[in-house]
Amino acid sequence: MTDVTVKIGGEAGFGIMTTGLLMGKIATRSGYHVFEYPEYPSLIRGGHNVVDIRISDEKVYSQKQKVDVLVCLNEETLKLHKDEIKIGGMIVIDNDKTDKSIIEKIPQNVTLVPLPFGQILKDNALPNVMLNNIALGALVYLLGADFEILKTLISENFARKGEDITSKNITASQYGYDYMKDKYSAGYNKKIPKMEKAESRMYITGNEMIGLGAIAAGCKFYCAYPMTPSSVLLHYLAAKGEKVGMVVKHAEDEIAVINMALGASWAGVRSMVGTSGGGFALMVEAVSLAGITETPIVVVMGQRPGPATGMPTWTEQGDLLFVLHSGHGEFPKIILAPGDMEESYKLTLEAFNLADKYQTPVFIMGDKYLQEGHESVDRSSISSYQFSIDRGKLLTQEQLDKITDYKRYLITDDGISPRAIPGMRNSLHQANSYEHREDGHTTEEAFERKVQVDKRNKKTATFLSSDAKLPKFYGDADAQLTLISWGSMKGPILEAMKEKEGKFNLLHFSYIWPLPKVKLTEILASLKNTLLVENNSTGQLGQLISMVTGIGIKNKLLKYDGRPIYPEEIIKEVDKLL
Repeated sequence: MTDVTVKIGGEAGFGIMTTGLLMGKIATRSGYHVFEYPEYPSLIRGGHNVVDIRISDEKVYSQKQKVDVLVCLNEETLKLHKDEIKIGGMIVIDNDKTDKSIIEKIPQNVTLVPLPFGQILKDNALPNVMLNNIALGALVYLLGADFEILKTLISENFARKGEDITSKNITASQYGYDYMKDKYSAGYNKKIPKMEKAESRMYITGNEMIGLGAIAAGCKFYCAYPMTPSSVLLHYLAAKGEKVGMVVKHAEDEIAVINMALGASWAGVRSMVGTSGGGFALMVEAVSLAGITETPIVVVMGQRPGPATGMPTWTEQGDLLFVLHSGHGEFPKIILAPGDMEESYKLTLEAFNLADKYQTPVFIMGDKYLQEGHESVDRSSISSYQFSIDRGKLLTQEQLDKITDYKRYLITDDGISPRAIPGMRNSLHQANSYEHREDGHTTEEAFERKVQVDKRNKKTATFLSSDAKLPKFYGDADAQLTLISWGSMKGPILEAMKEKEGKFNLLHFSYIWPLPKVKLTEILASLKNTLLVENNSTGQLGQLISMVTGIGIKNKLLKYDGRPIYPEEIIKEVDKLL
């Protein structure tokens, strides 16, 4: 089995993320499974950037702590990451620009591979920004990858910059490749040559998967203010908007973002917004507006460490209870949390149908780990997914013509009223932020208030009886220990399960709210031993489970330093409990 982890580090501005992206694409196009995760500080320029690329001929679900090959584009990378190298691993470094006292601390069981980046740049009159291409060419040789794939990718990546720039970048890569070929003919002992039959896979982020899902779901209006980790979703949809017939707006702030989207939704088109914690804080009043006007809206909530600005380019799952209780007053909302790339696509499709069906806000809870991480995904897992658009009780003109007295907030058994688009014949109604009667006119009467609150709350019961999904089990049903998690923790736990086959299983939540109390209580009560795994400090899913079922989860693995949970950390905790 091939399983190799490469870490590339250097100063921001020298294409560290691009290098990781291209290496991941090379491996994907060669037929391998890839998982990539970037880390970078919240600086406009400078600071230390690093990207992990894990490559395997079997499905991988996350990165690992230890690294096979460390590529250092500067001295700081060696200082920070030299202790992460596996026994028998390899470090690529420019000896001429690295303090000898640091090199002397490299363990004896690690191979040091000098690569004179600076000298190659100087000898061939190349600009410093092509440092990463030299490293990439060297890495391709060391791993036995196909250099022709790299040339193709560079051509695709720099096509818009012209033939001269493209040619120089390919030449820089060739220098790195040839240097390694001359000095280290054996390369590294773990190889990724192109497979005879390379499967058709996408190399894609969670943000891009959510964007694809929105396009497939018929979203016609997306509005956002850039905020990590959801910024890439705005960039992705902006690039695709004209082609797919979607209006994509970069508004002045998040208050404008959600109000514009609610206006578009009220006018009849599927609408979505994307943000993170601080931006969502500004949206909360409008979430309440969606609740009382019963206007569909899909909100992508990309989590990162708070409070306040916190650590804006790192990862955490700290906003679940914030989203659950967002918006003043009582009204139904639905919360979904994708656990991987495929779920990011599929749950986005579901989110739009649920928003239309229940005429209420639907949240897609992501985080930096899921939304900015890359993974190779089989195209068939997306193309074969059966889905049909369901606009719920959205009236046609023919249906509306048969209604003599249209009431926008008509009392119904399921709590959902037929919805007309403004401008249709016989659709006259009032929609504002006040409590209202069935026809939408403002009221402060006690009876009318209670009737409308009960009507809105009925939607939760309807959802629980029609669309709620229980958490899903993964692994051996008879395992002595069950891990409980939600969202992006799915990947590291599944990876740990591969190492401890049969020792524990996973109960994973993707449908977070509303939760089916009776059935969930039965499931949890049947478990022998449990461990809650969350990327936050207070076990927010655990609190939610306890609130609904009365069952507390004693054992917890909580991490909240801005870094994702590694499979090795999970295994260590599992070993303690077993």
